[in-house]
Amino acid sequence: MIKSVLIKNFILIDELFLEFENGFNVLTGETGAGKSIVLKAIDTALGARVSKDVIFDKSKPALVELTFVHSEKDLKNLAKFDFCEETVISREIMQNSQKCRINGALVNLETLKDLREYLVDIHSQNQSYTYVSPKYHIELLDAYCLAVNNNFSINYDVYKQTYSQLCEVSKKLSKLKESNSKNASEIDFLKFQLNEINSAEIHENEEQELSNELEILSNIQTLKETTYGIYYSLGGDDGVNDALGKMNASLCSAACCDKKLEEVQNAFAEARENLKFCSDYLRDYSQNLEDNPQRLNEINERLSLILKLKRKYGDVLEARDKFAKQLSEIEGGFTSIEELQKKETELSKKVAEVSKELSVIRNDCAKELSKLIVAELRKLELSKAEFEIQVREKPFDVKGIDDVEFLISTNVSSPLSPLAKVASGGEISRVMLAIKTVFAHVDVVSTVIFDEIDTGISGKASNAVAEAISSLSKNIQVFAITHQPIIAARADAHFLVTKSQDGVTRVCVKKLLTQDERSLAIASLTSGEINNISVSFAKELLKY
Repeated sequence: MIKSVLIKNFILIDELFLEFENGFNVLTGETGAGKSIVLKAIDTALGARVSKDVIFDKSKPALVELTFVHSEKDLKNLAKFDFCEETVISREIMQNSQKCRINGALVNLETLKDLREYLVDIHSQNQSYTYVSPKYHIELLDAYCLAVNNNFSINYDVYKQTYSQLCEVSKKLSKLKESNSKNASEIDFLKFQLNEINSAEIHENEEQELSNELEILSNIQTLKETTYGIYYSLGGDDGVNDALGKMNASLCSAACCDKKLEEVQNAFAEARENLKFCSDYLRDYSQNLEDNPQRLNEINERLSLILKLKRKYGDVLEARDKFAKQLSEIEGGFTSIEELQKKETELSKKVAEVSKELSVIRNDCAKELSKLIVAELRKLELSKAEFEIQVREKPFDVKGIDDVEFLISTNVSSPLSPLAKVASGGEISRVMLAIKTVFAHVDVVSTVIFDEIDTGISGKASNAVAEAISSLSKNIQVFAITHQPIIAARADAHFLVTKSQDGVTRVCVKKLLTQDERSLAIASLTSGEINNISVSFAKELLKY
């Protein structure tokens, strides 16, 4: 249950701290006083979408902080959140960012929304209309089935898992059928590309090697003349080598006279030998160079082929490895259609079996729930109302084979018809209250909030609604905004909402602690003004 709320700088609320009671909490006030702002603040703290426009004073952030206390039942439902007996949830809204916290730890908005389902159920007039939408009816029936039938929970888990597997297999099978011819074409094309590359028999660095060889063959005459000329200068008649030989002999004689010259003479001799090696190499190199027009043509053709493949595939060897890998993946991962079809048949059979088991339970629970709701409608001054949860078979989907719709008749002469087509605003409110009352014993939430539950009702119906809410609040915490004095009088805690207009419009909320304060507030609801008659009537209402 909600123990307290702290609201700062939110819409028209400057700062407000309220402590709530475990049972029935009611908010009253003039139309436009700002009652719904309190509920909006609670909704905001639990992850509702809001904009920076909710900030009252733009220079400061807005803050809503809720404190919850949990019963043993609540803690079991909240087991996955690992909470203690008390939980503080806050949301701070700034101009360009928001911060959400649970017990001081930062969390994202999705965590708040997930947690909300276990803490508070908020019903505004618009939200009440979700009860008339057929797509929501199966959710309500399933919630009841899960609460009262253990087999439903087990079978539902099995069904969801099997259905998910079936969808996955069917999707794979469909894709395989669609892409079968495409895969065959892709395989043929990959094989063609690989064959084209492999038949070229290109080896690593071949292009560079061929380019080097082409450079030599293209300049063979220049190379021959240059290398032979250098050789002749070094080793020919009266060449450099002969002159160096004579110099070496003279240096050797000098070294015999002065040992200091031995090191220089040795270095000179080594240099002469190196020049002789160069001379011999250049001679052999020059003699071995030959024109080879045929080889030149072969190299040009080979380089032309490599260039062509490079233009087509980029790096040829990388392309070869990539195509080989793709081909292996397609051929290796090619699951047979027959195998998938067999798996699809098995899963379809299991889905059909489990969905029928779910349907049997849904039909039984629909009858039970219908009776319980009819009983509550009788208490809410709809004595002639009939209510039936219709379960029809349809092609299976994620929920099974059942199509669920709530049917109602509010007049004895009218046949059962879809809730959306029959119920008025006041009747929808009472149907919603009847459903909520039935679910109070099986719901996971410990707090229900009604925003103007009394819309469209008056007289005896108001008294019946008051009685129903009072009864509901014995099991869970209830909040209600109301304009009906008979409903407000049943509250365990009464909060009066007013609006001040002293320069800046502000919403104020006061918890009425005495009977006299409550009498005046209810008297104001009764006639719009406070006088002896309205106060006397209010005091009579408070006796119940």
